[in-house]
Amino acid sequence: MSTISVEGFLSQFSADDATFKLLSALSTAVPSSTEPVFYHSIDEARLLVAPELDDDGLERARARLNSPEYIQALKVADAIDKGDIGLSVFTGLRSAFAFFFGGRKKTLESDAQQGADAILKAAGIAWMTHRFYSGSPPEKIRKLRETPAGQSLLVWYAAADICLPFADDAAVGAGSFFSSLLSRYGTKHLNRLDFAAGAGAGEAATGMINGLTQPLEEIIQSVSGHTRGMAEKARAYLPAAIATADTISSAVATAADVLPVYRLLAARLAIEAALRQELPPQAEKPAPLPLPIPEGTV
Repeated sequence: MSTISVEGFLSQFSADDATFKLLSALSTAVPSSTEPVFYHSIDEARLLVAPELDDDGLERARARLNSPEYIQALKVADAIDKGDIGLSVFTGLRSAFAFFFGGRKKTLESDAQQGADAILKAAGIAWMTHRFYSGSPPEKIRKLRETPAGQSLLVWYAAADICLPFADDAAVGAGSFFSSLLSRYGTKHLNRLDFAAGAGAGEAATGMINGLTQPLEEIIQSVSGHTRGMAEKARAYLPAAIATADTISSAVATAADVLPVYRLLAARLAIEAALRQELPPQAEKPAPLPLPIPEGTV
């Protein structure tokens, strides 16, 4: 595959790829969620997320993308997509697809495996937040939620890695489901992040993930009312190789090639974080994450 860089990651995608179409489809399946706009480079992204940024600021943002902090974070996203060094197993969409359209008994592994996988991906999100943004942990989380790519990342995680694969669990929409997963699997699995990002990454991610817990609970609770619509959308774009995979190994092998969602999300987040960090404070325009309205509410 391409080198570990924003340019290398983005070069794998186009607006017509199944990966981007699936990302867009899950966004539009959730009311009030913003559909992502595809771009090929930091120059195109600048027009969308930081049009006020001058040319000097653009060049500083471009330099950020090649910094060790950013490259470390991109390596974690790459590991998530490849199922590398035990950091991740497979996309939660595979088990969700089996549940909605083939019977729960056909899921690849138990909920325990899916739960551990979800926590490892949350650790990856926490690490990217830690590396891409400056400031205190609360400031970094605020900036993540104000960045369009950060919003896409959080909604994707809530939908694809929590709400869809655990759609049969009544506790998902109760407002404490992520906390229960973190309590059950966090201690054992968060330090595995060190293998992808270096010593101390698991500890740093733990501090960030604690701050992300409440925002994630809110998003998960909101998204949980739309699982059926999201599953229908996913079925239209889920690559057949993943939809019919019968084993963990075959799902990992195909997902690494045809559904590298976290590489796409990480590249977009890196670009948008770098751009927004170069804006003067008075030019920052918060874009709070729109929380979808659960079905059955007014």
